[in-house]
Amino acid sequence: MRSLTTEIDRLAASRPGGLFAKIPVSSDAEIAWHNITWLQLAKYVSTMSHWIEAHLGPAMENEPVAYMAINDIRYPIFILAAMKTGYNALLTSPRNSNEGQLSLLSSTKCQEFLYCREFHKQVHGLSAKSTSLKTFQVPDLEYLQSDPGDTLYKDRFLHKEHKTASILHSSGTTGLPKPVYIKAGALAVITSIKEMPAPEGRRYMHDELFTPKLMVSMMPFFHIMGIISLARAIYHQGPLVLLPAGQPVTAELMMLAINETKPSTAAFAPSVLEDISNTPNGLEILSTLEYTFYGGAPLSRQCGDIVSKVTNLQAGIGSTEMRHVPSYIPLLPEDWEYFEWSNECGIAMETAMDGLFELVMKQTFNRENQMVFYNYPGLSEWRTKDLFEKHPTKPGMWRYAGRADSMVTLSNGEKLNPLSFEKSMESHPGVRSALIIGSERFQAGLIIEPQPKQLTVGPREFIDHVWPWIENANAQCPTHAKVWKSMVVLATPEKPFIFTSKGSIMRQATYQLYQAEIDQLYAKEKVSNDVGVAEFHGQANSTAVKSLLRETFRAMLHPIQGELQDTTDIFHLGANSLQILQLSNELNRIFHRKSNGRNICPPRVIYGNPSIDRLCEVIMQALNGGDYLAQGIAESALSREEMMSAMIHRHTKSLRKADSSPAGVRKIQPLKHVAILTGSTGSLGTYLLHYLLSSPNFVRIYCLNRSADAVSSQKQSFRNRGMSLVGFASKVEFITADFSRDRFGMSSTKYQELQQVVDVFIHNAWPVNFNNSLEYFEASAIAGTRHCVDFAISARYNPHVGHDCPKVPEEFQEDNSLPLKQGYGESKHVASCILRKAARLSGARSAIIRVGQLSGPIETGGVWNKPGKSIYTPHIHEWVPSLIATSKALGKIPRPLGTEDTIDWVPIDIAAQAILDITVSLLTPDDSSTPPDCFNLVNPQVAEWKDMVHVIRGFYQKQRDNAMDLEPVEFRDWVQALRNIGATTREQIDQYPSVKLLEFFEEMQEGKIKVRFETARTMECSRAVAGCTLWIRRRWNVGLLDGSFNEV
Repeated sequence: MRSLTTEIDRLAASRPGGLFAKIPVSSDAEIAWHNITWLQLAKYVSTMSHWIEAHLGPAMENEPVAYMAINDIRYPIFILAAMKTGYNALLTSPRNSNEGQLSLLSSTKCQEFLYCREFHKQVHGLSAKSTSLKTFQVPDLEYLQSDPGDTLYKDRFLHKEHKTASILHSSGTTGLPKPVYIKAGALAVITSIKEMPAPEGRRYMHDELFTPKLMVSMMPFFHIMGIISLARAIYHQGPLVLLPAGQPVTAELMMLAINETKPSTAAFAPSVLEDISNTPNGLEILSTLEYTFYGGAPLSRQCGDIVSKVTNLQAGIGSTEMRHVPSYIPLLPEDWEYFEWSNECGIAMETAMDGLFELVMKQTFNRENQMVFYNYPGLSEWRTKDLFEKHPTKPGMWRYAGRADSMVTLSNGEKLNPLSFEKSMESHPGVRSALIIGSERFQAGLIIEPQPKQLTVGPREFIDHVWPWIENANAQCPTHAKVWKSMVVLATPEKPFIFTSKGSIMRQATYQLYQAEIDQLYAKEKVSNDVGVAEFHGQANSTAVKSLLRETFRAMLHPIQGELQDTTDIFHLGANSLQILQLSNELNRIFHRKSNGRNICPPRVIYGNPSIDRLCEVIMQALNGGDYLAQGIAESALSREEMMSAMIHRHTKSLRKADSSPAGVRKIQPLKHVAILTGSTGSLGTYLLHYLLSSPNFVRIYCLNRSADAVSSQKQSFRNRGMSLVGFASKVEFITADFSRDRFGMSSTKYQELQQVVDVFIHNAWPVNFNNSLEYFEASAIAGTRHCVDFAISARYNPHVGHDCPKVPEEFQEDNSLPLKQGYGESKHVASCILRKAARLSGARSAIIRVGQLSGPIETGGVWNKPGKSIYTPHIHEWVPSLIATSKALGKIPRPLGTEDTIDWVPIDIAAQAILDITVSLLTPDDSSTPPDCFNLVNPQVAEWKDMVHVIRGFYQKQRDNAMDLEPVEFRDWVQALRNIGATTREQIDQYPSVKLLEFFEEMQEGKIKVRFETARTMECSRAVAGCTLWIRRRWNVGLLDGSFNEV
């Protein structure tokens, strides 16, 4: 193996006058450039080696020594001298915080720190916090230029491929920097990579990077690209241009260096390249380069499109751990931002989330082209966390889309990629940087850092000025990722964003820098008069009211206003429960005087009338003196049965008769089963998939989910619950489904493939919003049930369709007055009626499993679904943890519980096992078409809520750090306390999650919810349900809280 140090000595002997680098003699406006030859470099390295050994002594094996200095010629000299003396050079970025530097020193066990005089204060600040740290200031260049004589320092470096050559570190973009040990073999890969075969007529990017031509690079030597530049200069004799050290690398400085030294190639950070493209004569200077490389962060499309017209623009992608990833030079200049990977490097693009793919490098038989496996020899694959999106028309081409660990995850679980939004904003000439915020918050926000000296107006005026750019970025985003105008804040000159050496924002550090502003931004995001809509004083006519509603909706639902029409159901556009609470408060304020102080728009009115047209009718009725709330309830009691009947008819009128259906000829049921499971990523769905995987009766499971990110979400759900992933890859296939569309949105080929093999269909996907009206569920949920029926009646095996359903007796009843008077229960009833009619007309076999209250699991590793952390209304199954969390915040707990005073909860893992028990019990040949089988999945043995209150109070009284005594109160008093909260901010709702279920609790108090169950059939089919009696006796007082509520 050719090492860097032996190669220098060889070049000093064979090409003593050859050029290694051009260095600036001064950093003044008039810069003279001085040539450093191979012989000079070898002598400087020898002198530095003697100095290191004289001050530190001979190196112990793998002994680290830290180095922090300006990016002058001494930097590569030190790196090479450390190698010669046998030390592992730990190259630290001056941008690291003290915490970051100390973390690196601790993790590498480094006790010696070398520095140049410019960093004296910074390094001695570290030594004050680490008493064992020894510090030494390295000599100036003049000392190194002293003649060491004819005998060079004898190389002590062990020339083995797995010997550490240098220690770099991660950028710290998302946390503390971590050391990365660069092996000698990894650097030597640069000598062999140019032998990598390529298809005829294609060239790799590194073919033009690793050449003997002069290159100017702005990357510091503590960055992986700096190390690669050094290795390139030595292994390929490609001389470098070093920029004046100790000053920021600006567009002007790079342009000066290019203009005076006449390099063939240059490597840029994107921010500097963008500045050059906007500078007079910038494009002219770039046109003198044969190749222009950039990396470390994305380049704005506007800049890239311009630059690619005057020079060969090449993107590089890589990391400290794996160097760069070999890719082909694009055939067309307009594809400058796309990568096309080599087939020689073991690259796999694995689905990550919503159209994004993670680059994963798999170890091949030939490691010559895989630097990462020199650095980490024990690994078989390297997951980069770099995400890409496909070219819309050209297979095999990929555009960088951001880092997986830079994704912003909102409190409702929605993920958004901040990169495209931020780059769009940074295309504005007045914007230096932009940062999307919102992790664990209810919506996205934006911090804008103006260009220096650009903020000549006030913050509000500046935001108005850049608002068209924000609107343009919003237009390219999904609804949940859009930024409201009220969620924009400006950075201040006193607190500039923190950047890595490669020019990308250090997100976590910048978040922390602006934590107070972020907290204030989200704290103020509540309903107030500043939305700009005045109180209503005009004539109560529909024209005036509609106009005011449009103004209010657009002010408060701004991110979706472009799609908003008078007839639009706002829930179909993504409106959430927090927005409904805010909208309710604002409309009540606007109509306060006109309605004589009545709250005419409580949340349930908006949920029941979720469009401008329908809400206008209700408000008009109220303003004209009608007792519209009482009348609306009465009208609903008379008409909702007709609405359900009409909906059932719409979705069953085209069902085929049994004699024309393939179901009329039954196929012999297979001995081993293939199942479709919808909604697998939810809590119950995760347990269902777990037991399906564990069952020897099922050989294949197709998981249909709405999210394209289902695979990663599912794996994470399994890990969180301690579930095994054995069989996951071989038995499970994930398919993105749109239940509102025919064939679930699949291709006809895939749909027919499933119809040939599937004999079990477990339909577990249903919108989990408890407040919405029946109409809300029709487009997706109700239509989805019909599409499940269509699949079953035309499939080869006429699979059983299993469907979970609301709480009613253990027999099927088509009476439309039975469901609870809320859209969720009504929609489940409609779906059940569709299955009933399908069974009669077309012979579709089905089972209706009515799932009662689910609790946390018996098995360890799982918890009851936590309340809060969601802008959407909780599922009915989550009312108990919501109640307990709210009781803890209130300091009081209801002693009686209205109509839910008896408890028949089922642990969620037992429920999943029971569903599978029931499913398997029904998989017997049956030539008759029967109505759906019905099962009540509840606990056969009930307990009393008062016993549970005793357990909950005792649990919180025993908390070591925050003991408290919950006061038992009457249920009506607890509900009134809930009414009095008036929560409108995300933080308040996280604290009091039951606010979103206020009407549910009011109905419990008023006795409108009353259900009793029979479980004989369910117990006959499932031993798991029968075993619940043991659970309720043995686990109630001991294990339930520890497994479920301690996370509340």
